[in-house]
Amino acid sequence: MLLEYAPLISALLAGVTAVIWIVYLNVFLMSYRRQHCPSILITSGAGRGLSSHCFVTNLGLEPVFLLDIVLDARTTDGQRLHAVIPERNERHSDDESPETDARGATNLGPLASGEEKDIGRFTTLIQRAHAENPEWAEDLTYKSLKITVVAVTASRARLYGAEREYIIGEDRHGHPCLRPTTIKARQIDSFLGRRALGRVLREDLGLMEAQ
Repeated sequence: MLLEYAPLISALLAGVTAVIWIVYLNVFLMSYRRQHCPSILITSGAGRGLSSHCFVTNLGLEPVFLLDIVLDARTTDGQRLHAVIPERNERHSDDESPETDARGATNLGPLASGEEKDIGRFTTLIQRAHAENPEWAEDLTYKSLKITVVAVTASRARLYGAEREYIIGEDRHGHPCLRPTTIKARQIDSFLGRRALGRVLREDLGLMEAQ
């Protein structure tokens, strides 16, 4: 009797084996993607309103290299401002001693898994933008600020980014505060998103758009 159903049993066993391998392969691919998928967190704290600090944390399992910090702002009178501010120009000095670590004057550099970098107070970020861009006038008042972090991943050696926008306002006690518009930073890893990041960096360097 079993011999009569041997081909069917063999086919069923082959099908079950194939399903098991497909499930195993999916689990393996998901684990691989998780290990190599960057994740950048942008948070604020250690202060109130624009006096609070902006922190960038690498939540991915691989290190990333921070290439640039981009600041976009909307003013209360409707202006939209944009600036690339990777440098801590308030710390630049031509008379640094040989023992001075130059890395303290820049936000560029590697960020290991789980590592956090304080890129400065929001007021300081605005001051950096003002120092390099005349349209960022000192007498402007701001409605919102958006921080975009541009990085290069270790495994894929391509651009990656994250952005988070904050609304500037007051809490119920009248104290200044920053209200994020999203629960966490939006990750920029799509083709169009990475292309937009590359365009921002090329414009900052004065390079022509690649044809």
